[in-house]
Amino acid sequence: MAPTSYQGRMEKDEKDTHTHSQTQEWSTGVNSPGIKVEDILSHKGGDVHSVTPHSTVREAVGKLTRMRIGALVVVNSELEPIGIVSERDIVHMIDAGKDIDGAIETIMTPNPVTCTPDYTIEQVMKIMSNRGFRHMPVQEDGHLVGLVSVRDVVKHRLQEVEYENLKIKQAMVG
Repeated sequence: MAPTSYQGRMEKDEKDTHTHSQTQEWSTGVNSPGIKVEDILSHKGGDVHSVTPHSTVREAVGKLTRMRIGALVVVNSELEPIGIVSERDIVHMIDAGKDIDGAIETIMTPNPVTCTPDYTIEQVMKIMSNRGFRHMPVQEDGHLVGLVSVRDVVKHRLQEVEYENLKIKQAMVG
């Protein structure tokens, strides 16, 4: 006999007797298949750490260290993303012998590729993989609303796969 945790609900069942980890909401944090960027942001929040193009690399390093993050969005006076700078950019700059007190605009990646909250994680993974970067600003109606990392995307995709696997197991045992 199959474990009761994998058995489907019967009409006579009054309450959902499945364990908490067997619900899609628990495993993916959403109620429908196909996790989107908005789902990731609803869990991690929309805080975006940024610098201006005239901030120094030293200031950026301090902020990255304090916040324990891997990238900063470079914003203009209207808080629109005009660039992105990552730990990797800073390492390459130091390796090239550039001045750490120089402006971020000299090492940032200009015109970062962005997404919107309605992008799926599959779309974001494909873009990040094809373009070779690990952080993507999220914009809605021209405003910066978040930043997703490859870590965020992989974490949520693994949860989605876990849920899909559970559904297959439940279907197999009836």
